[in-house]
Amino acid sequence: MDIRSLAKTAAMAALLCLAGMLARWASAALIPFSLLPLFIMLTGLILGPKYGSLAVTVYVFLGLLGLPVFASAPFGGIGYILKPSFGYLLGDIVAAYVVGKLYNRKSFLSAMLAVIAGIGALYIVGLSYFYLVMHFVLDKPTTVALVVSTGFLPFIFGDLVKGSIAAWVGNQVVKRSV
Repeated sequence: MDIRSLAKTAAMAALLCLAGMLARWASAALIPFSLLPLFIMLTGLILGPKYGSLAVTVYVFLGLLGLPVFASAPFGGIGYILKPSFGYLLGDIVAAYVVGKLYNRKSFLSAMLAVIAGIGALYIVGLSYFYLVMHFVLDKPTTVALVVSTGFLPFIFGDLVKGSIAAWVGNQVVKRSV
């Protein structure tokens, strides 16, 4: 671990906190809309798998400590673990790792494919956690169709658009920093 990498990691974690706080839209949905996926994908592209996932882990940890950095009420605290949407935060950690691992730091196509894989990882973890919390913790009758229609379909198009933006911006940043 060198100082420069840690500084970039801290800066990205701070940016994630800011994105989580500023990108809130009042919504009755169980899964809030957020610009956070764009910044998660950027984090993986720019920092790579190790430091990208570390930056997202720091963001999640700060939120669990009680800082109001998450996109929906109560915006932070350990109780957030019991929210159905918390799985997407865990999925963000995995997504940043996957994006950083798959991106070859050379082309937009590579960035786009890495982002698509990262979005897939985000949804696999997020939807699984969503189902488990709804079914076992909140004891609500839940089907896979309900989970997909609530936690996937309303968001996938927007996340693909945000991912495309992240792939382009991230690839440009990496190309210019080499």
